[in-house]
Amino acid sequence: MDVAALADLLPTDALVIVGISWLLFFLFAYAFFSMWLFQDYEVRDTGVFSRFLFCVTFMLSFSIFEVLIFELADILRPATRQLIWQIDLVGLAFLIAYMIPVMQFYTMAREQRLKRHQAIVVTIVLEVSFLYAFWKSGEYVPSLPLPPTSSTGAAEDTSYWVGLFSLEGFISRVGFLGVNFMAILSGFGAVNMPYESMTIFWRSVAEEDILGLERRVRQNLDMIVIKKKRIAYEVHAARRTDTVEKRTLKGRVFNWIGMAFCGFCVYKMIMSTVNVVFRRDRDTDPITNVVVKLLYLWPSLHSWINVRFMANVSSLVFVGILVFTQTRGFLLLVLKCFRFLSSSVSSNSVVLLLANLMGMYFVSSFVMMRMNLQADHKRHIDAVLGPIDYYGFASWFDVLFVVSATVSIGLLGLLNYSKLSRTAQDSFSAFDKYP
Repeated sequence: MDVAALADLLPTDALVIVGISWLLFFLFAYAFFSMWLFQDYEVRDTGVFSRFLFCVTFMLSFSIFEVLIFELADILRPATRQLIWQIDLVGLAFLIAYMIPVMQFYTMAREQRLKRHQAIVVTIVLEVSFLYAFWKSGEYVPSLPLPPTSSTGAAEDTSYWVGLFSLEGFISRVGFLGVNFMAILSGFGAVNMPYESMTIFWRSVAEEDILGLERRVRQNLDMIVIKKKRIAYEVHAARRTDTVEKRTLKGRVFNWIGMAFCGFCVYKMIMSTVNVVFRRDRDTDPITNVVVKLLYLWPSLHSWINVRFMANVSSLVFVGILVFTQTRGFLLLVLKCFRFLSSSVSSNSVVLLLANLMGMYFVSSFVMMRMNLQADHKRHIDAVLGPIDYYGFASWFDVLFVVSATVSIGLLGLLNYSKLSRTAQDSFSAFDKYP
């Protein structure tokens, strides 16, 4: 592609929009890194470059979803949007497959007090092993050509090796790994969110129970009675404040929103089970399905409103909500993972691991979100990603989602039963009853 063609695909106004967006995303990533993720931790040695890799991965991941919103809102030309997507995906491919793993292995080697030249040798060996395992995972992706087992012609060999190093091959491999990660987390979240949010799973807390528990702790553990007392009162005060807040207009609105999300989680589990059992085709997006059903029930609706315009606006709102919830959920997950791992693993290793997971997560989300778009938008995404088997990814996601949700239901049920059994045996049945 020559300079003139590139300038035509990326005019000045588009270049300004993309440049400002990348700058804002990078600054937000830096603020998130410094103010929330590492405010109490010091990053040494390779930490400056690790921070840079985290921010760049964050920037490119968010840029993918920004261009997706541009696609639905018809901002910029289709060719310009496709070029920006290609730049973002190529950058993430280089980071996920090469740059971040190399820094991860080098950081781990240096943390084991290896000399610099020894750390470089270990890094090269581990990176080659990682690349072999990464490319080998393509054998489990149905949309990619399998490695040739016999010499049936140079065309087959060329097709395989081109697919090995192409953007399509990278997206398919990362999508396969990321879909596993997403499905397991989504299955657990679909069960855990209603369990923690719906009041039918809560058990009441009485003042007498808290006082009785305080006396029991004071008798057995005199040295920690002050901390236990403070925790008990804080929990009770938080419960009381939460109850009072739920009675306000703001609390009622959030309660209804929580119930709506709980209903969506239940709907998602049911529909995923139906998709797995009956092998249902999901070629149409949810908004189109809703519009078709509404027109079937009320045929006169077509003469009252512009159905295509409303479908486009609904798709924009729906995908916007998905992008917001996906992003917010992943950032919260990043904070939880860092707090869990920061005590046992160095800060540099944790931030590089999170950067790699973040890139895989958002690339997989982009592939899966295509299922929620209309046919025109799907064609624009297909022009960038290539002939990927999206239905195969969606089917595999549903299978893992159902398995994860079923296992989560069993684990939460077992945990709840063990709490009830333990409290009954200890003769203070109302003490251990927080969701």
